[in-house]
Amino acid sequence: MTSVPRSLFFLPNLNGGGAQRTAINLVHHWPDDRPRPTLAVASASGAGRLWLTGIDPVDLGSGRLRWSLLPLRRLIRRQRPDIVFSTMVGANIVAAASMIGLRSPPILVVRETSHRARSTLSFAQRAAIGQAYRRAVVVVALSEGVRMELLEYYRLKPERVVMIHNPVDVDAFHSRASGRAHPWQGNGPMVVAAGRLVRAKGFDILLRAFAYMSTANTRLAILGEGPDREALATLAGELGLTNRILMPGHVADPGPWYAHAAAFVLSSRWEGFGHVLVEAMACGAPVVAFDCPHGPADIIEDGHTGLLVPPQDVHALAESLYRLIGNQEFAGRLRVAGQRAARRFSAPVIARTYATLFDELFVSS
Repeated sequence: MTSVPRSLFFLPNLNGGGAQRTAINLVHHWPDDRPRPTLAVASASGAGRLWLTGIDPVDLGSGRLRWSLLPLRRLIRRQRPDIVFSTMVGANIVAAASMIGLRSPPILVVRETSHRARSTLSFAQRAAIGQAYRRAVVVVALSEGVRMELLEYYRLKPERVVMIHNPVDVDAFHSRASGRAHPWQGNGPMVVAAGRLVRAKGFDILLRAFAYMSTANTRLAILGEGPDREALATLAGELGLTNRILMPGHVADPGPWYAHAAAFVLSSRWEGFGHVLVEAMACGAPVVAFDCPHGPADIIEDGHTGLLVPPQDVHALAESLYRLIGNQEFAGRLRVAGQRAARRFSAPVIARTYATLFDELFVSS
């Protein structure tokens, strides 16, 4: 038995989402006095490959996540990790199932991003999630609100559900954004938002709020890709915003956009944490977010490090944007305080928190 645990991280793919970014950030910033985790993926395709500098993932070569169960089981038997850590609900189910019947199964730690995102799942799917989470030794919730939902919905023991915020590569975002040219060469202030183009992110609400801002030279950039692109473009046209909206798709390095933003907006209907908020704050953007369930209230101190507005309140969001764009002194104070606050979520700090948790589980096993 080694003195410190060896861990294996499991992802379904390398799509450019927050869960993939979290796992990769943890591997990148894992404490030097610990063995670096192995990163295994069911399929090594996706935009997240750009984040893999210095990381050589184990590609299980599964076209679909469910087909990765046996390859993952074989990898666990071969490498014999002390701890398996998975994130994203499908990966959590597969990771738990892969250990059934193993003579000496590793400690299973799963991470839940947002229980509210499971509202459309079937009874059988929810039952599978519940079984996986009850098999896990620890379930990590990335905000306090998500932790409370997990305790209530799955009736897990409180000591088995811990809250650890997302790791953000604060230093890298800050350094990449510093001194970089504005990615958009037009005139006037730019409001920036980022995320997958899906209903949860509330970009339709943001468009309606932006329509109230009559300042013709103010632009809105929504960074990201997703199935709602066409619907959002149609809505922008109906609102007369076509010439004031940019949707450049997936942006590999959003730092310069954040650094030059007059305001960064998180308009989500729900969140697990709000990773992009911390990224934007690290780059010096003044931020405004809906106080949605859950995460923004864990990140923003209203009026000091950013602005929180009532969930889905179009008028309140528009007024907050006016305030940030029209009051440069106030926006400047938020920029400075936000950058300082973002350091709480620095990747090395959060990675050390995970490593300490793994150590404690290993010692007590």
